[in-house]
Amino acid sequence: MLAFIISCARKLVMNIRHFTYFLYCAWILCTASTAGAVEFEIYQGDFKPLHVAIVIDAPSQWQQEAKLVQSVVSHDLVSSQSFKSLNALAFLASANDVFQHIDYSDWSTIGGDILVAGKLNHGSAGWRLDLRIYQVLQRKILAVQTLSTSVHGLRRLGHQAANMAYKAALDIPGHFDTHVVFVRKSGRYSDLMYMDQDGYNLQTVGHNFTLLLSPDWSPDGHTVALNTYVGNRPRLETFDLRTGKRKPFGTFKGLNSTPEYSPDGRYIAASLSYTGNPEIFIYDTQTKKWRQFTHDRGIDTSPTWSPDGQWLAFASSRSGSPQVYRKAFSGGSAIRVSTQGHYNTSPVWSPRGDRIAIISQKNWQYAVATIDVDGSGVRYLATGSRIESPTWSPNGQMILYSAEDHHRRRVYMVPTWGGSPRAITSTEMDASDPAWSK
Repeated sequence: MLAFIISCARKLVMNIRHFTYFLYCAWILCTASTAGAVEFEIYQGDFKPLHVAIVIDAPSQWQQEAKLVQSVVSHDLVSSQSFKSLNALAFLASANDVFQHIDYSDWSTIGGDILVAGKLNHGSAGWRLDLRIYQVLQRKILAVQTLSTSVHGLRRLGHQAANMAYKAALDIPGHFDTHVVFVRKSGRYSDLMYMDQDGYNLQTVGHNFTLLLSPDWSPDGHTVALNTYVGNRPRLETFDLRTGKRKPFGTFKGLNSTPEYSPDGRYIAASLSYTGNPEIFIYDTQTKKWRQFTHDRGIDTSPTWSPDGQWLAFASSRSGSPQVYRKAFSGGSAIRVSTQGHYNTSPVWSPRGDRIAIISQKNWQYAVATIDVDGSGVRYLATGSRIESPTWSPNGQMILYSAEDHHRRRVYMVPTWGGSPRAITSTEMDASDPAWSK
């Protein structure tokens, strides 16, 4: 068995694929006799989307800009699957009418739950949006605020307005003015890509990596830690998104993989194998020193921090198949978290601290799921081919992941409370390893 695992690992390293598949080699020996298909029971919550009406008014010369802001707000709220946008053709009043005097019956008649009304104007310093959020059935105003942005920041203004509406209606911070990095594979090379969470503002920020895996944002949003290869040797680097400067910090013999920043940005946890078998190590960005965190004969990889920095979860084969464990940063014994199924890996801790996202497999089917930190309450959110790399939105309401679609990987988004997966990258490129800004 050990010889087979080592053989698999060597082939995988030569083919420069993600280290998670190393775990898979160990697991497959335990399940080779299993046949047939198993259906995951996809979780669906009982939340009913709120019907939202959005009206953005502006002076005649700024009507096109007002339509753009309205479109961004509508797209953001609808993409969250917490809202359904009402057809503007059914509206009985304009934004100007609302700002003069609101008649709630105008909006309850067409089935509105939430009304977003704004007035857009342009001044010497840029754009200004006077925004009001109303709760229609309760006949009350939820929020009033003036938002402003630079001359070229109309889309961002729309994202900020959507954040305000989301928070006012659901009492949860919005995630719309955030960003995503991911890996685009093109031929023999990979690029580090950057985009707004809605897929706009797509940019190549890092070019022509031999291989690129597992990017993770620093808390300040300036740097990304990632797993690259130089020649045929993996190493860990930081990549400055402002300058493009790369700094190696993990260049040990063997595998250097799956880095993740601590919530305060001081530490980076990663999996290293220079001591023999892969273990979790902690890198101190101030002292530039590593310390070993796990000590086990199993394969330990994919570390992830709890939001308070007091715990790390990770995937390990110590029980005979890949499972998720957690261990206190201060030390102690590892506690098994995943309890259902023979294959659970790629843990990512929720920003809210209450759940952990994982990748599960049953008889060749993959699913992205979340579990409570004690292992209970499993929710399978989406299935697909070759599902990998879950990452949470900063408010804990959405998850991005990559999955294969007709032999090409795409990045998908799915609500954590149950909803429908939606692709946010095109079929024109191979996209994987998404990471959401913090």
